[in-house]
Amino acid sequence: MILAWAMLLTMAPGTARAAEGDLTPGPTIIADPESPTGYTGRFVYYNPDATSVRFVADIMLRNWEDRTDTTVYSPWDYRPGLMRGGGAYDVEMTNAGGGYWVAEVPLAAGVNQYWFYVNNNTSLWVADPANSPIYAPDGLTGTARRAFNKVFVPYDAAKQDYEPLAARQIELERADSPKGTWSYVPFEVNGTTRTMGVYLPPGYDPDRAEPYKTIYMQHGGGQDQSDWMNIGDVPVIMDNLIQDGDTEPAIVITTNTNYLGAANQGYPNLRNVVIPFVESNYNVSTDAIDRAFAGLSAGSFVTQNLINFDADAFGYYGPWSGGASVRTTTPNLAAPYILYGGGLWDFGLPNANTVAALDNVGFVENVVVAGAHDFNAWNQLFTTFARDYLWHPEAFIKDEIDTLKASVAGTALNGGNKNALTVKLDQALSLVAKGDSAGALEVLNGFVAQVDGFTAAGKLTADQSAALLPVAQKILFNVGYWQ
Repeated sequence: MILAWAMLLTMAPGTARAAEGDLTPGPTIIADPESPTGYTGRFVYYNPDATSVRFVADIMLRNWEDRTDTTVYSPWDYRPGLMRGGGAYDVEMTNAGGGYWVAEVPLAAGVNQYWFYVNNNTSLWVADPANSPIYAPDGLTGTARRAFNKVFVPYDAAKQDYEPLAARQIELERADSPKGTWSYVPFEVNGTTRTMGVYLPPGYDPDRAEPYKTIYMQHGGGQDQSDWMNIGDVPVIMDNLIQDGDTEPAIVITTNTNYLGAANQGYPNLRNVVIPFVESNYNVSTDAIDRAFAGLSAGSFVTQNLINFDADAFGYYGPWSGGASVRTTTPNLAAPYILYGGGLWDFGLPNANTVAALDNVGFVENVVVAGAHDFNAWNQLFTTFARDYLWHPEAFIKDEIDTLKASVAGTALNGGNKNALTVKLDQALSLVAKGDSAGALEVLNGFVAQVDGFTAAGKLTADQSAALLPVAQKILFNVGYWQ
């Protein structure tokens, strides 16, 4: 199918003019009234030794507005409702002479990823030398690495005119945002110097009275500790969310699976080397509830293995695009907060029924975004995780509270008694959101005592009580675990 698209797209409207205009190497985003998105990306690659160059980008489109539509659309076919997630756009670049190769294509808002194939060698993903990611010095090289260059594309409200695309502006660099810093920090593991990516939030204070929370991000196959910091856009997204007040300043760590140690031993180098190094060198909390771990694809398997091995080593987990392999029998599964996720057109999308079964014993949510098995999905998932779920236990507990409220509503209790129970549930959730665990536990225990009293008085049946108490006890376990 990709080859068929490539043959079609070589005839795309921008190809004829590609050899004209500026030949400055790298990407240029041009406001273009003729583009269906309002913007055209012009990509110039310089390689005088190449005999052919293909421009490849995960920018094919699918219909997010009508999810029954199975059509894969070209970027040239953009209309509101379409989102990236249709796979790779693959087109021969125009030979402009003198070693310059050019391609043009309409692009929509957010981070767009691209790479090159030179001389039809599809085993080597060539980075754009004029816009290269900043790779870790000990990361993957050659054909082992998938090169993802990123280019920022603005939102055209008139032409793109779609709220899910407008939301992707959070991925764009802002001139006025306070900037954090990031770098690859060396450390020793098994007698070898390796690096981890470290993002420090704007105004990081090593002496701040309240230690920072930490977010550990894990890469996928063909990637390393570089990718979340580059195409994953973590520094930019964090800067913007912090500026907007939508997440609290936190330190982000990216690690390389190759040095974490054996999976069947729970990645001992993560526990015994990486985390102690971070907690010794940065002003971060040593409490597990203040740590999060998330990963994409192969990194999702790492995340889920961690949960199965030691569920309470982190307070929050994000296994994305790697199915659902956490066991319902995992000890202390009701302690952490787990956000599954993936792209709608993602072959690694977690099975919704499997996730729902996990939610019966734990605190598990599932998010599906517009995207495939690509950073179109993963950038959105990181944004959602950091903005809506991290450090927000109430976001995970709310489902259980709603379940209890529905069960109360279905009983034969009079209005006053129903209201007494419902008020306690709302109050408990509010106290969790405020970080008042002790207060929430007190109210929840009051709820349990009142249910027991109604049952003893014959106002609730045994079946009705059985529908209420296990869920309430699950919440009590969770809130009390981290107190």
